[in-house]
Amino acid sequence: MPRISEERRDARRGQIIDAARACVLEHGLEAVSMEMIIARSGLSTGAVYRYFKSKDDLIRAAITAATSEIGAAAAPVLAGPKPARPSQLLQELLAAWVGFSRSGVGAAAGLDRMPVALHGWSYAQTDPEAKAVLQASLRGFRERCVPLVKQWQADGLIAADVQPDAVAQLILSICLGFVAQRSLTGDAEVQAHADALAALTTARPAETDASR
Repeated sequence: MPRISEERRDARRGQIIDAARACVLEHGLEAVSMEMIIARSGLSTGAVYRYFKSKDDLIRAAITAATSEIGAAAAPVLAGPKPARPSQLLQELLAAWVGFSRSGVGAAAGLDRMPVALHGWSYAQTDPEAKAVLQASLRGFRERCVPLVKQWQADGLIAADVQPDAVAQLILSICLGFVAQRSLTGDAEVQAHADALAALTTARPAETDASR
């Protein structure tokens, strides 16, 4: 039997992972079975089990793949030209998230990956390997935000006495909260978040009677 190329092997692996994501979104993490995933993938039982030994192995791989893909989507934003303001950075990061969530192909074509992310976060709480991957990615994200925060401080855009890591934590919390809100309500918008942050960071306290 001829050996398949590395590219073809990666494509099949991705095909199985996308099938798992689609099944998790439709049925929930607990209800999904390998039989469902195999049927959705369009591959044979033997082919799927050559790549993944169990459902847990497959879900763990899906979380790892998603973490890598999201990181790749955000990398140009964090490594590119410095966004002029925090609100601009947030807008670009959330847009990258939305772009990732709509990038499914094959079994995941048309699938909104954001709700799937919530399932992955839940799973990671009880799987040490998946949790370690997720924690490393999120902490790495915060570290890449810190130089931007320091530049904003140098430019006088945010307070000089705030800890840069604290601002980086807030940026991450907003991004994660956006994913949760959009998944649960379906109506969280990128522009609304960016506009609101811009308003909050530029607004001045209202003049009181005592100061008039």
